[in-house]
Amino acid sequence: MKLLLLTLVCTFICCFETQASSPETAKQVLIPKPRSEFDINHQYYTSLLKKALSKAAAGRTVPELKTTFIMEQGRALRELDKGEFLDVFWVGTDLKKEQEFRAIRIPLERGLMGFRKFILHKDSVAKFNTIRSLQQLQQFTACQGAFWPDVDIMRNSGLKVEEAPVYENIFKQMVAKRCDYFPRGVHEGVIELEQRHTLYPELLRYDSLMLHYPFTIYFFTHKNNEALALWIEQGLEQMIDDGELLQHMQQQELTRHVFPLQHKTTEQWISIKNPLLSPDTPVNNSRYWFQSSDFKSSN
Repeated sequence: MKLLLLTLVCTFICCFETQASSPETAKQVLIPKPRSEFDINHQYYTSLLKKALSKAAAGRTVPELKTTFIMEQGRALRELDKGEFLDVFWVGTDLKKEQEFRAIRIPLERGLMGFRKFILHKDSVAKFNTIRSLQQLQQFTACQGAFWPDVDIMRNSGLKVEEAPVYENIFKQMVAKRCDYFPRGVHEGVIELEQRHTLYPELLRYDSLMLHYPFTIYFFTHKNNEALALWIEQGLEQMIDDGELLQHMQQQELTRHVFPLQHKTTEQWISIKNPLLSPDTPVNNSRYWFQSSDFKSSN
């Protein structure tokens, strides 16, 4: 009898805990802290997450976004898998991640991340002015973060890549000329350099060359957190329907300076493939993705 009673109590507790952790009743959603005082990416994605949750709340209490720890990409993915200190993470997608986690497959910046302009040391500008082809770019070494999908994407096309485990150290490597260029999403480099100008006055954003591959940032949750993933997904879809995702991009410090997209023309384009992307990714669907033609003036 005592054993039966204990079993019933344990079952009740388990059911209660499961219900308490569901997004309908959860008071908090755990996210990482900003990587540094300069991390405006964090503001972009956390404010977007909050808007998506609010948009699709449908009477539910919108949970508070609670930051836990500073996490580089590798650790954040491990924590997301454990499900203890992270509920949602935003990261560049690839097929492996989409198999291991629950991907909300809506580009959070309409694929801007795949349109790459370079951060250069000022001493390298003359050399990069001569680049006209992928073969010429292969002679130089790029800096990228450890565990970033871009590393394998670029290496697949024969590009040399030096990895750095800590994001902020990449700027130091560029100043020390341990690598030749730092490819950043077209929306990222300008703001990053403005924030760090006094620290790294030798660095600049190079606008004469665009490296492009299909790539984007998704929100990810644990595979077992389907209810939260659906809530976020519904919110983002509703934001797209109402034009609020594009409006978010046009208002946020991280992205607003790229609009209108055709305000600067780039003479040289180098396009490479992304073999890591899930084959059913709808990169040609303009509901979700910017197209190369969006960046090119019709004049």
